[in-house]
Amino acid sequence: MAERRENSVLFSLRELRNIEDERVKQEEAEDRARIEAERKAREEEIRRAKEAEEQKRRDEEERIRQQQLERERLDRDGQLRLQEAEKRAQIEAATRLEQARIEAEAQAAAAAKKLPVKQIVGGIVALILIAGGTMGYLVNKHNIEIKEQAAAADAKRQAEVAALRQKAEEEKKAFEKEVAELQGSLEKASTEVEKNRIRAQLQAANERRASASSRPKSDSGKTTKVNTNTSDPLGGLGF
Repeated sequence: MAERRENSVLFSLRELRNIEDERVKQEEAEDRARIEAERKAREEEIRRAKEAEEQKRRDEEERIRQQQLERERLDRDGQLRLQEAEKRAQIEAATRLEQARIEAEAQAAAAAKKLPVKQIVGGIVALILIAGGTMGYLVNKHNIEIKEQAAAADAKRQAEVAALRQKAEEEKKAFEKEVAELQGSLEKASTEVEKNRIRAQLQAANERRASASSRPKSDSGKTTKVNTNTSDPLGGLGF
């Protein structure tokens, strides 16, 4: 009888020890899980900070690039204005010189030959017509050059706009693909820690997308319309 009680006591002690061992193991497992979750959370926080910094760097590079494009556009417009002013001055100076030459030749011819007034006037008119034809040719050539320069500048701006649109479309597709993959991973996740990690990645992706959507837009896509149906040597640019 005493032996059975002793065996019963020993059995109870072993059970208690097993229970204690299981409790200790469970606590250790929970501690390990907690430590691992904290480590992953720290790593995720670091990763998100790096991604945010990288996105900030890309945004700054894009802003600088847009400013450079705008400066180049303004430089081209300024160069065109300068060229137009110089050509207009040259044409005006050439016209004045031609008129002065015509008048001088007419006066010299009248003094030397004593021609009749009608012949002198006819010669002057003929010279004026020739000068007018020369002026018309110069104006027409000048307008053609203006059209070519404006078309080249517009084509370059259109190419820049097309490149920006293509880049935006590629970024949109990459974002949609990333979100779809994360959503699939979230549905397959089995632990709350893993789900939280994936949710954080989704939030970071959405923040990147929102940041990209709020970038300042360039007005490089604007085109300068040139009035080609005019005799104005500036092509209606209004400089």
